[in-house]
Amino acid sequence: MLKTWFISLRPWSFTAAIVPVTLGAFLALNEGFFNVTLFGLSLFASIAIQAGTNLINSYGDFISGVDTEESATTVPFLVKGILKPKQMLGAGILFFALAGTIGLYLVNLRGWPLLLLGILGTIGGYTYTAGPVPYKYKGLGSFLVFFLMGPMMVWGAYFVQTGNHSWTAVWSSLPVAFLVSGILHANDLRDLEFDGKAGIKTLALMLGRRISFSLYYALNIAAFLSLFVLISFGQLPVMSILPLLLLPRVRVIFKDTRESWKGNKEKLTLLEATAAQFHFQFGFLLVTGLLANYFLKGGL
Repeated sequence: MLKTWFISLRPWSFTAAIVPVTLGAFLALNEGFFNVTLFGLSLFASIAIQAGTNLINSYGDFISGVDTEESATTVPFLVKGILKPKQMLGAGILFFALAGTIGLYLVNLRGWPLLLLGILGTIGGYTYTAGPVPYKYKGLGSFLVFFLMGPMMVWGAYFVQTGNHSWTAVWSSLPVAFLVSGILHANDLRDLEFDGKAGIKTLALMLGRRISFSLYYALNIAAFLSLFVLISFGQLPVMSILPLLLLPRVRVIFKDTRESWKGNKEKLTLLEATAAQFHFQFGFLLVTGLLANYFLKGGL
């Protein structure tokens, strides 16, 4: 049963929370602010929200009829009756409560803006596939996740470290925001057939197959273009250019995407996992560049 719950948390997805929080903290580091304890608390709270969102996502997809034994191959425990919907819902709320407990401590330390972010993040996580208006089923998933796991998380992590507002933290979040939207959009592309049968409206279904695949290309390209613009305008240091090392990887991703478009089901199945891996690799190189810049400036 422990393994069942571990898989239900989808720990492989936690990098989507780890990357923006680390980016925000390392932006603060380059300005002379960094507290290891606050970083750890921010990271743990963000992962808890991600875990809660994953559990509620499974619950919502099952209740709405989106998940079936045919489609829910990664986390099949509800469709197979191994776990009950109320158990999944309760566990999700428990993780939100855990994140909220940590969040209240940080709010007490830094102020009300973090309370607002925490409330929006929790609502965003819960209503992705649950609640009265699940926004994934309205074609808004990729749009709202862009802000929730891009500017909001990066700025929030920066604010925890510094107690100050920074537009640099907002703009610097754009590359990873484009890529986290790419993860959600890749998920929608993979599930086009199943979502269509379930009668929901994801962005991929609303745009149609051709435009949706074009959008996936655009999101990946936008990550690099925004990074170049940010460095050019001095919002990020030159060492932040390290993600360019991934350009050969982009060629492979685009090749696999073309094959997915042409009907290669194996490539299509792996599209979301590939997008998540690329988001982590890009984020890792970006924060490595920030860390390198800190030491080059004489940090420590």
